[in-house]
Amino acid sequence: MKSVTLKNLFNKGLIATSIIVASSLAATVQANERIAFFVSDLSNVFHQSQATEAKRYAKEKYGAEVVIFDGKADSAVMTQNVDQVAAGAFDGASLHIWDGEAATPGVMEALEENIAMTSFFSPITDTGIPTARSDEATVSFDMGAQMAKEWMAANPNKPIVMVQLGWPNHTEVTSGRTNPFAQGVLSVSPNAKNLGALDASGGQEAAKQIIVDLLTQQPEVNLIYSEASNLTVGTMAGLNQLGRGKFKNGKPVTEIVASVDFDSVEFGQIYDPESSLKVSMGLPPIETARGRIDLVMDVINKKVAPRSDEAQEFFYDAYTISYWSMPKPDAEQWLKNQFSN
Repeated sequence: MKSVTLKNLFNKGLIATSIIVASSLAATVQANERIAFFVSDLSNVFHQSQATEAKRYAKEKYGAEVVIFDGKADSAVMTQNVDQVAAGAFDGASLHIWDGEAATPGVMEALEENIAMTSFFSPITDTGIPTARSDEATVSFDMGAQMAKEWMAANPNKPIVMVQLGWPNHTEVTSGRTNPFAQGVLSVSPNAKNLGALDASGGQEAAKQIIVDLLTQQPEVNLIYSEASNLTVGTMAGLNQLGRGKFKNGKPVTEIVASVDFDSVEFGQIYDPESSLKVSMGLPPIETARGRIDLVMDVINKKVAPRSDEAQEFFYDAYTISYWSMPKPDAEQWLKNQFSN
């Protein structure tokens, strides 16, 4: 009888242990969050690197699964992607949206389902969800100040005339790029003339035509802020068409150009002493991805409020990649660190 009793007790112990282990495993599975991670265009190398790092980092730090949603550079696709969040059994989302008004109903539906919603780059209308942003204003100011200083040193008798090419009606572009850049120039040259932001939302070809038309009429323009790398391709093509776009022995002759979204193509131009593209904003995909994941997880873990009257903004590093202030090997290493995942 005793042996039977011990056997029964042993079996009961195994059963109890199995139940505990199974319960623990179930709890672990349930604790693994599922995150929707939006990128505006997965064909862009910055967003490719962001997506790769978001998946790796979320799994390693939080045990979370990340699902990438490609906006395909189409605001309608981005809006459709938002509508899938509430229906897709997600615990949270980090959105990248171009048309906030169109996306708002989907955001509100997800919030009603207690899904942690955050945004990247732009707050989404009056939803009040937290927003992750790169510290673009600091870099834009720095680039403007550097360009003004170098232009004045090389051409003391030629007053500064600046222009920006981008999205003049976009609030975050204006606050992060256009205005701080002009302020940086004016901090060095208070009498500089600012022609303001011209609408280059049509892309590369639009930027090229703007430059050709503008400089044909106003060749005295000498500081140009091209507010995205695709626009810079058009900007430099327009300058080349006009016989401009060049430095002489590392010194500006006709203009200095700044860009955004530093990449391997811009690396070659910035460190070419004969090219007038000399500074660019380095947006780090790895650090940006980690910041976005941390933010949505902070909302899930109730460290950050899911909504507020005015969207809370959380800023992450951006970098000044400059012919004058960042040695070429450092820029090369920066590229390797950020885009080799």
